[in-house]
Amino acid sequence: MRIGILGAGQAGAHHITGFMSLEDVEIAAVGDTDPVRAGQEAARCGATPYQDWRRVIEAASELDAVVVALPHHLHAEASCLAAAQGLHILLEKPMATNLQDGYRIVEACEQADVILMIGYVHRFRDEAMQAHEWVQAGHIGLPVNCTANITSPRGSHLGAWVNAPDRAGGGALLYTGVHALDRLLWLVDSPVQRVQAAIRQFSATSRVEEAIAALLEFKNQAVATLAVNGPTYPCGPTGWRSEIYGTEGVVRIQARQSVEVSGSRLTQQVDVTKIVAEKGENYNFRRQAQAFVNAIRQGTASPVPGQEGLAVLEVCAAVYNQG
Repeated sequence: MRIGILGAGQAGAHHITGFMSLEDVEIAAVGDTDPVRAGQEAARCGATPYQDWRRVIEAASELDAVVVALPHHLHAEASCLAAAQGLHILLEKPMATNLQDGYRIVEACEQADVILMIGYVHRFRDEAMQAHEWVQAGHIGLPVNCTANITSPRGSHLGAWVNAPDRAGGGALLYTGVHALDRLLWLVDSPVQRVQAAIRQFSATSRVEEAIAALLEFKNQAVATLAVNGPTYPCGPTGWRSEIYGTEGVVRIQARQSVEVSGSRLTQQVDVTKIVAEKGENYNFRRQAQAFVNAIRQGTASPVPGQEGLAVLEVCAAVYNQG
């Protein structure tokens, strides 16, 4: 299977590492507007570098699929062009900067009959997978009250486009908050029907939001509080905690550290630090790549379909409308 990578920044580099570890998979092309970065990443995986990502799609006859890891505002254009060429698509989060483009992407992929997988890569971490298994098995009963708190520093280590509203579509919510929001939707397993929210900035000069507080009400009557912080000052490494309190127990997730369930049905704790140490901090990119490749080869449904990406985008739109 031959893969093209659109965007060789931080996310694109992680995707390259993930696909490089798979058998019978070749990264054939890497496209990025920065020729040095494109050349470095292409050399790392033995691919052909392109300074224009569109040229990667033009070489569709030599590819089976593409990874879209471009700035957010290019997701819709790149995905629709790739779908029109019959290429399967692994699309970085958020799937688009607005709902209209999100629907356009889904429609293009459905018409072309190609697989669209949204890159919510945190679903493929051991702690998240174990938590989902416990919730689905009924060990906490029905979800009632949930929390998700994610803090990820923003600064020069990210591309300048991240702080440009016309290119990023938003700030901390669309860049990192979508991961916490996706995990809530995935674990609670119910649509959000009401949102109350406020957005704030830590710096008066910031062009995008840096803090979000939201209350989500789900169709199944569960509620959740979502807190997202993306300051530009030093505040330590990324931190991410989630708790799902149910009628019979609670699941607690500490990203890259541990996951536990406690309640009337089951009490268990799993330390995942050794897994991270053994497999590397970004081992979940390999799992995500494998799931994508398996779906293509086996002709099965997308592991993270476009509709689930739209569900996250709908809540983001509601948060921005409230803020």
